[in-house]
Amino acid sequence: MTRVFPPLLAALAAALVGVLPATANNKPTTGSRIALGNPPATFMAGAPFYVEHGFACGFGDPECMSQAIGANVSFELYVDGVLQPSTVDVDVRGDAITKLHLTNFASGLRAGSHTFVGLWYLGRAVVQTRTATISFT
Repeated sequence: MTRVFPPLLAALAAALVGVLPATANNKPTTGSRIALGNPPATFMAGAPFYVEHGFACGFGDPECMSQAIGANVSFELYVDGVLQPSTVDVDVRGDAITKLHLTNFASGLRAGSHTFVGLWYLGRAVVQTRTATISFT
């Protein structure tokens, strides 16, 4: 069965490319993106922004797709120690599929320093952690 699964998954992924538009499940975002990999040192207090992170795979990589796009992967965002709600955003672009977790901050954050912690999970294991402290002025 394990020999059949990756080709079957690749065939399914190829079928999705033909069926889904370029932004298959693209969720609306507010304001500018704050990326935890390269966060700004400062950001305007009260200005809308969003954080969106997760996993991406090329359709030619069935192993990645079976591990990183399924139900067993997730991303959690904490701001000042509080878990933030997110929406799953699955997109198909070109020859890749992404499974991202989107958190919009439509009203921004109040002035002061805020600490963001992102946790990427494969199954129950944390595979990456990013921490950023940003001064909202």
